[in-house]
Amino acid sequence: MQIEGKQFDKALLPFGNGTLLEYQYHKLQAWFQGVYISCKERYHLSASYLIEGEGHFNPLVGMVHGLAALRSPLIFIPVDMPFITQESLLKLYKNRQKAPLVYLKSPKTFYLPNLCQPSALDLLQEALDEEQEKVGAVFKKIGFGVEVKESKEFCNLNTYSDYIKALNG
Repeated sequence: MQIEGKQFDKALLPFGNGTLLEYQYHKLQAWFQGVYISCKERYHLSASYLIEGEGHFNPLVGMVHGLAALRSPLIFIPVDMPFITQESLLKLYKNRQKAPLVYLKSPKTFYLPNLCQPSALDLLQEALDEEQEKVGAVFKKIGFGVEVKESKEFCNLNTYSDYIKALNG
């Protein structure tokens, strides 16, 4: 994220009683048996990490890496979506049989969070191999979108103004 001309790692921005990464990690630990952080390098948070070898910043890279490493259904949640609710994630789970990849589809769809079955691995790897950069196009091709209403829950902290808005409620 750009703040006053400097690049900052969103995961390390202050949020709640720590960083955005800590906030998300501890919140998700209460909901899931296992929480893994997919990233390029480890943070100072004591957690289970899936270190991506590629320097390419594309959600598909982390998804392929996670599915290949764990070989089980996974829910992918971005660090910069701190208001996601357990109820919305349950919608993914309830629709898990409809496609190898199920995502929450709002008017401003970011395609994350999503639930990915191991059967999606080859399809996602193929998309990466063919250098398909448009995540939305890949998801629409192999996935099923669960309709949700636009709300604060789906705000994505992509800009400094989004971040400030989230801090102020």
